[in-house]
Amino acid sequence: MRSIPLKSLAAVALFSTLAFGCADSSQGGNVRVIKNPESASVEKGGISPDKQADVQLLLQQRDPSTLRCYQDVLDEKHDRAFKGTVIVLLSLEPGGKGSAKVIGGTLNNKEVSDCLISKLDEFEYPQVEQSGTMQYVYKFEPAY
Repeated sequence: MRSIPLKSLAAVALFSTLAFGCADSSQGGNVRVIKNPESASVEKGGISPDKQADVQLLLQQRDPSTLRCYQDVLDEKHDRAFKGTVIVLLSLEPGGKGSAKVIGGTLNNKEVSDCLISKLDEFEYPQVEQSGTMQYVYKFEPAY
């Protein structure tokens, strides 16, 4: 029987951990995009990585309008503890149309969520070849 050197076993273990056990690290600024676990089973297919990057850029450029949803409620509350995340699922169609729905997060404020969805539904998104979905995470916290 042939023995495998310890260094080789350690390299295989390290590779396995890196390939299968790492968390998503696609963070940029105050927004983190999480891979959609349902995308493999969705018949429509997914959104290509380059188009996801285009959508992320669009959403970052439109941050002032979506931030206003949070800021208006914060101005009413005057509470520094009012902060958290809102996870939205964007469904994009060829032609630049999209729809959004809140699927999670820690903010749990209906007024902010409804306003955010209303704004996201108004945006004109980049052209995609086929319908698909992606998740986007907003992180809201007071600036003061």
